[in-house]
Amino acid sequence: MNKTLYYLTYQDFPSNTANSHQTIATCKYFQRNEHTVTLLFPLRSQKSNADIEIISSHYEMNRDNLNIIGLPYDYKFENKKYFKKINYVIKHILWSYKTVKEVIKKFKKPDIFFTRSEWIFYFISRKNIEVVYECHKLTKLRKFVLNLAIKKENSKIIFLNKNLKIDSGIKTKYLNKILVQHSGYDEDYFYTSKNKKVKQVIYAGSIYRLGKNRDLDFIINAFKDPKLKQYNLKIFGGTAEETKELRKLVTSTDSIEINSRISKKQLGQELSNSEVGILTSYDDEVSKKYTDPLKFYEYAGSGLKILAVDFPSHRALDKYGNLIFYKKNNKESFINAVLSSTSFELNQNNFDRIPTQNDRIKNIINFVY
Repeated sequence: MNKTLYYLTYQDFPSNTANSHQTIATCKYFQRNEHTVTLLFPLRSQKSNADIEIISSHYEMNRDNLNIIGLPYDYKFENKKYFKKINYVIKHILWSYKTVKEVIKKFKKPDIFFTRSEWIFYFISRKNIEVVYECHKLTKLRKFVLNLAIKKENSKIIFLNKNLKIDSGIKTKYLNKILVQHSGYDEDYFYTSKNKKVKQVIYAGSIYRLGKNRDLDFIINAFKDPKLKQYNLKIFGGTAEETKELRKLVTSTDSIEINSRISKKQLGQELSNSEVGILTSYDDEVSKKYTDPLKFYEYAGSGLKILAVDFPSHRALDKYGNLIFYKKNNKESFINAVLSSTSFELNQNNFDRIPTQNDRIKNIINFVY
């Protein structure tokens, strides 16, 4: 095939966010499927860095011949509390408009552009150049932009789940330019094992998102209940400072272990040796309807029984099976879910249907070309 792909994005790298890991995995597997990939992103923070060695080390990957280019970022607004969101949107629009023009002028035209930025998608679509936008959530403004851009002949959209597709409001005549494609797990790190430790429950992921706690205090307090004394809880994620705060909730008699963030290789081993994984979520529209958590696929790819908050977005994942639902912030419901996991029988056929990142990219390639 030997295609060229530019992944032009407004994201920041390196970062510990799930979306940055997804972007790197997308680039990596496009590269492995006969694409020459260039990742382009703005150097918009003090931590931004386009050094291939730093990126490779942070994301624990071989270079895979990935090209990385950091682009100038000259837009500075004061992030006052009441204007933070509007400032972000303005900067995003201005940078995207200028950068699309400069990239098209300066670099050789690729076979296709790929992006997670609706504004990059919009400005490239106006050039009638092949471009694919991957949509992870919706806002009123984003829906407006997508409905304009999809009208262009060479524009396509990938939605992470069917709720995003339905709520986007895109007209039926453009549905042949839309793909619903869920996430997948990276086989480089995640795998199942026969050495499962019975009644070992694990949570792996960030402790905070957008300044909000991911219910870790609720989970820790639930595991202090005598009914769960035979179960061990392991938590992995967050900074040293964040885990230090969580440890204040734990006593020496609790079967709870709290750890800071570890490497993906180490995490893969921890997951493969555990029996149950916990999938939390926020009580907002994005979490309830639109999220397609990468963590679910990592858990599933590691052969875990999965405890999940009972939200529509998580119910959509039940097609893969091996899920046990509980009511958000309901201690009794959560405890019963943990207890039921012991007798819950995994369906191996469901595991075989869990997509990998490579499966995901192959489906996208078939859709794009």
